[in-house]
Amino acid sequence: MILANLNSSFDGFLGVFSMASFILVAALVLDRLLGEPKTWHPLIWFGRWVDLCRKHIQLPLDASLSRQRMVGVLAWLVAVLPWGMILLALFWLLPSWLDTLLSVVVLYFAIGWQSLREHALAIYQPLSVSPLSAEKLDEARLAVSYIVSRDTQNLDESSVAKAGIESVLENGSDAIFAPIFWFILFGAPGVLLYRLANTLDAMWGYKTESLLHFGWFAARFDDVLNYIPARLVVYTYGACGKWHSAIRSARRPSARWKSPNAGPVMAAGAGALGIQLGGEAPYFGKVETRPILGEGDLPTPRHLKEAIWLVDKSVILWGLVICLLV
Repeated sequence: MILANLNSSFDGFLGVFSMASFILVAALVLDRLLGEPKTWHPLIWFGRWVDLCRKHIQLPLDASLSRQRMVGVLAWLVAVLPWGMILLALFWLLPSWLDTLLSVVVLYFAIGWQSLREHALAIYQPLSVSPLSAEKLDEARLAVSYIVSRDTQNLDESSVAKAGIESVLENGSDAIFAPIFWFILFGAPGVLLYRLANTLDAMWGYKTESLLHFGWFAARFDDVLNYIPARLVVYTYGACGKWHSAIRSARRPSARWKSPNAGPVMAAGAGALGIQLGGEAPYFGKVETRPILGEGDLPTPRHLKEAIWLVDKSVILWGLVICLLV
């Protein structure tokens, strides 16, 4: 009797996991075929809701540090929880086939694989023209300015490629693999929580005077949610590139630069590609000296294309592993 119950429970688990594999593949295919919506996106509505929450909840800057942080936690909960409750209510009310369709849609909107590829290719394509003209270099500078926060107006060819590679490697973890990780663990509610938390970090997680304490929880919670996925991405980049170089680079003390997650991911990606990232970069009119990440050659436009392919191979590897586990 006990053995029969265990077998039944195991079969049920496999059935759920098999459905998760189907939903994942469907969402990835949708993302590659359709990309990110060009004129509207649910996160735009969420961003407006977040701005409204901050406007009505944030305290004046002369409030105590502890009160600002407590209010930041409250604002985070007000911004996120209603959407999670709506999603759970839909799952409770809808028939099972619509639950599956809803899960595909939620995961599709949470994944940014094709969008990341399009931004990266917009940088690579003008740089790939030989000889490189000033006009094409300006085109690449403009394209990279859309996905990085550094000053791009005076970057040379290698610096543009480096900025693009760093963004591809880091955002590969945040925009693709972390959503998949939380979906596999907790389904559509898990991926929704992750994507909203990640968006709040992007909006409130800055160390400016107005957000340093108010956005403290948003930044720290995003770090927690990305911690395990980022470590998995380190090993994934290594498996899809130069393994020893990737793991060695991710374990160096310099890889802890910037954040507990972004540094190791970029270092592993750089090692997997056999290049050096980091170093000097201009931010807001000042040159910031960052530690060297990875090992090997200085980045070139060719390495930017290889970084795109590294992320593509990593997505395929994750998909195969998840499907084959069944």
